[in-house]
Amino acid sequence: MRDLVRRAELAGAQRRAVLLHMDQLPPSLAKPHHQRLARAALNSLAQADRAQQFELSRGRLAIVWRNRDGHELGHAMAALDHLLADLPPEQAVAPGQLVSVFDLPEQSAWLLDELIERPPAQPDGAPEPTRTPDAALMARLEHALAQADLSRFMRWRPVLHVTGPTPTPAWDERDVAARDIAASLCPGFRIKADPWLFHRLTRSFDRRMLALNSFGHGASPTGPFALHLNIASILSPEFLRFDAALPGTLRGTVTLNLLAADILADPASFTFARNFARTRGYRLLLRAATPAVLAVLDLAAAELDYVQVPATASLQADPDKLHKLLPRATMAVVTGLDPDSGAAWARANGFSLVRGR
Repeated sequence: MRDLVRRAELAGAQRRAVLLHMDQLPPSLAKPHHQRLARAALNSLAQADRAQQFELSRGRLAIVWRNRDGHELGHAMAALDHLLADLPPEQAVAPGQLVSVFDLPEQSAWLLDELIERPPAQPDGAPEPTRTPDAALMARLEHALAQADLSRFMRWRPVLHVTGPTPTPAWDERDVAARDIAASLCPGFRIKADPWLFHRLTRSFDRRMLALNSFGHGASPTGPFALHLNIASILSPEFLRFDAALPGTLRGTVTLNLLAADILADPASFTFARNFARTRGYRLLLRAATPAVLAVLDLAAAELDYVQVPATASLQADPDKLHKLLPRATMAVVTGLDPDSGAAWARANGFSLVRGR
C-alpha cells in the first residue's frame, strides 16, 4: 500500500483512502461476526472507481479509490453507523473513532505514518527477557538469518519536511525490528545485552535488508529511502549488488544511516566508504547524535549530509544548543517529537526535517 501512496504522491493523482481500525472495536463488537459486519460496511467502497483493498497489521483494512462525487464514503459511514447503533451508552463508539479518511496526495504523510508497524503492547505480567546471549547463540542466529525472509520484521518510519503548513514526506527510513526477531528466534534473551555481539549481528541484518530492498523484490522502494547500515556493509558484495540494481531515478535520493561509534572505531574505513558512497550518489546521515557525540565528532571533516538528533527535554527547552553544534540547521533530523506539536516546534526553531516516535 505504501507504494501506491507514493505513486499517487509523485503523480499528483487525486485519491481518497479510508482506514478501518478493527483493533479499536469495543469488546462487545470484537467477535469475528462483528468484524465481518464492519468490513461489510465498507463493501460499497470496494466497488468505487479504481478501488484497491489492502489487509494491514492488527486486522486493519484499507481501501483507496478515485473519489468522484463524494457519495461513496457517505454510504459506507451510514452502514457502519447502523452497526454501532445498538451499543449500550457506556460502550458507545462513533464511526469516526473506527475510520480514518485521507485525501491524497495532500495527506500522504499522515497516511504513511498510520502504516508504520508498531509493536503490540506488552501484556500485563508478561516476563521481560532476562538471559544474555553468548557468542555461540549469536553464531546460530547469524546462520538462521543468512537466508531468512525478514520482510515481516521490516519497519518503515517517514522523515517529513515541515517547512510548509502541511508536513510532506522527505524519505522513508527502513530498518528491522531486532527485538521482534529475538522474540521469534530466541525468546527470553536480551538481544542487545552485549553491545559488541549485537553489533556483529547487525551485519547479518544489513545483508538481509540490502537483499529485501534490491530491485525485483516485493519490498523494493518507489521513492527516496534510508537504510541503517554498518560501514563494513557499505564495502560488502551485498552492497555492490544493491548499488548495481538501483534505478537511475533513485540515484542521489538514498540515504545511508551510520552510527558514530562505527565511524570513530575505524576512521580510515569510514573515509574510504564515505568517498565510495559519494561517487555513487548516496547521502550520509549520523544516527542518534546526542550532544555528547556531536562534541567529539568533527561534522565538517566527516562531510555528512544529515545528523539525526533525539528531541530531549533539554533540546526542546534550549534549541540554540543544537544550532551551535551543527554547521547548518538543515543538517538536523529531529526525532521523537510529539506528533501534534512537534512539527510546529521544529518549524519555529529553524529545523526543516523531523521523524516521529
